[in-house]
Amino acid sequence: MTRTSLVRGMRRTAALLVIGAALAARPAGAADTGEPQPLQPLIDAAPEGAVLRLAPGEYAGPAVIGKPLTVEAEAEGTVTVASADERPAIAVTAAGVTVRGLRIEQAGGRDSPAVLVTARGAALEGLDIVTDGYGIRLERADRSVVRGSMVRSSRPSGGRFTERRNGIDLYETHDAVIQDNTVASMYDAIYIENSDNVRITGNAVESSRYGIHVMYSDGTVIAGNDGRMNVTGAMVMTVDGVLLEGNIFAKQSENVNSQGILLFAAKNSVVRGNVVSGNRVGIYVEGSVDNRIENNEILDNFMGMQLLDSEGNAVTGNQWIGNVADAGAQRSGANRIERNFWDSFSGVDADGDGASDLRYAVNPFFLSVTERRPVFRLLFQSPGMKFLEGLYGADRSGWAVDAAPLMEPARETDRTSRESGRAAGAAGALLLAAACAVMIISRRRTT
Repeated sequence: MTRTSLVRGMRRTAALLVIGAALAARPAGAADTGEPQPLQPLIDAAPEGAVLRLAPGEYAGPAVIGKPLTVEAEAEGTVTVASADERPAIAVTAAGVTVRGLRIEQAGGRDSPAVLVTARGAALEGLDIVTDGYGIRLERADRSVVRGSMVRSSRPSGGRFTERRNGIDLYETHDAVIQDNTVASMYDAIYIENSDNVRITGNAVESSRYGIHVMYSDGTVIAGNDGRMNVTGAMVMTVDGVLLEGNIFAKQSENVNSQGILLFAAKNSVVRGNVVSGNRVGIYVEGSVDNRIENNEILDNFMGMQLLDSEGNAVTGNQWIGNVADAGAQRSGANRIERNFWDSFSGVDADGDGASDLRYAVNPFFLSVTERRPVFRLLFQSPGMKFLEGLYGADRSGWAVDAAPLMEPARETDRTSRESGRAAGAAGALLLAAACAVMIISRRRTT
């Protein structure tokens, strides 16, 4: 062992002894009265580089960590830091701070975060946050990590989205990692602004406005996340070089503006291997150029994909199964769409290469009508709607056209989705029949 490592070891041992002595010497009166012990004096007493290991119990915030320090619970879930102050329950102002295993309750101002980090290289791990305002906010805190934590609103079932704040919020924080967290019932579950090269992986985001919201942040990686019951699963706006891969965005359908994935003013980005299922719109692309949308499963959405004012994008290897309407395109004719599977299309493969020799032009008539008159959704696949779609097909400029649609889905697992799509179609037919019966009865009564 070198002299340097020996000295470091002695310093760490001394630091732990100091913290242990501080905890052992805390006033008995605090426990006797049932009042939580203030956290700030314990932080102030700890030397730089120390590990402040908190005994089980409740501690009072707010507290500021202004030196390199690790603050952790003796056992995860046994320590609560509570604050009703307008300041953050815990504020990190020094580089290299770790906060681990604490439950944090922030009942102060709704514009204050439970945890605020304004220094580089912080690690927030295993936190359980209940907040009336923001959960975690990182400002100019490059290379920080938020991992394995839970953030949720103190009012999950009450109030509008506008009355909530973001769960994990990054501003001008580059090269950060947001991994394996669960965020529920917030405004935006994870919000990234002006923060490049952030990795957002393995998170569960639900019941919020946007599950993942990225703005003006290039090189972001959004991979392996699960978003459910949000207004929009992933909102990616004004970015360059973003990767969305292997995510699941399901049941974003409660709002007229709901989408699984939304790209707005995105360029040179890749949307690959995602599952978008049961959304109002599976993938929505507006004002976006030179992106690749490939090998995604687009299942059981009202609208599979929508393109608006977008060009130069490559849409390949995707699978459209069980959607009410496959795709719509407006002012988006200059995209490369080929070798996708569409369960509503029956092609002809004369040369046996797996792709149809006939092109598939997706008729946008049903979409355009139902956007103006949502009640017409009841007429999906009705003979009258099919007749009108045929008339509308005279002018096909601007339609989404697959130049070589696949004859079979690429993955065996899609058979189940195809069957569920047929079941949904049958249910829709029954609903249409019921609606027609109601209209006939009403007409007879009026006459």
